[in-house]
Amino acid sequence: MNGSHTLRVHALVSGAIVDAIAMVLLLCGDAAIAQQAAPQRLHLHLDPAATEVHFTLKDTVHTVHGGFHLSSGEIDFNPQTGEAHGQIAVDTGSGASGNDSRDGRMKREFLEVMKFPVATFEPQNVSGYNPSLDGQQIAVSGTLTLHGASHALTMNFQVSTAGGLTMATTHFLIPYVAWGIKDPSVPFIHAEKEVAMDIVAKGTFSAGN
Repeated sequence: MNGSHTLRVHALVSGAIVDAIAMVLLLCGDAAIAQQAAPQRLHLHLDPAATEVHFTLKDTVHTVHGGFHLSSGEIDFNPQTGEAHGQIAVDTGSGASGNDSRDGRMKREFLEVMKFPVATFEPQNVSGYNPSLDGQQIAVSGTLTLHGASHALTMNFQVSTAGGLTMATTHFLIPYVAWGIKDPSVPFIHAEKEVAMDIVAKGTFSAGN
């Protein structure tokens, strides 16, 4: 191999190395730009007027359906790490099932709304969220404080977005008797020890870094 040929080979090799380094730097730069452009935090504001909180309690004679009003709902979370905080608050005094006598007893004897006027859920982690998907299922884990006591709770939400409005639905059970709320059973009429909750939450997302 003569000297000029050797120089050409070295030049080609050097050029390939330079091109490879340039490509790596370009890809790293694009990744850094994409990471910088992606929102580090998302904020979900729930609309109390549009959000529905339903409950169902069965006993040996009846199936009672009712609902509560959402007082407020704000969730702030990092879609990359899942770390979350915020609070969802429900007005326990708003509970209604269509029977004034029954509702009065529920608020006075069981929920004790004068002592515990609000039930709250404080999220700690959001998993499964993918901003590129329209319909998806996510899990929100946190602490539910009800009747003065706090309990770990994970809710699975089906989430969809249309026209800038986000809707999230979930179904879960609350073992209210095990959690210290009085059993409403009476002789010959036995209530189930868990109350079913169905939530249809509506709100808007905003992004921030």
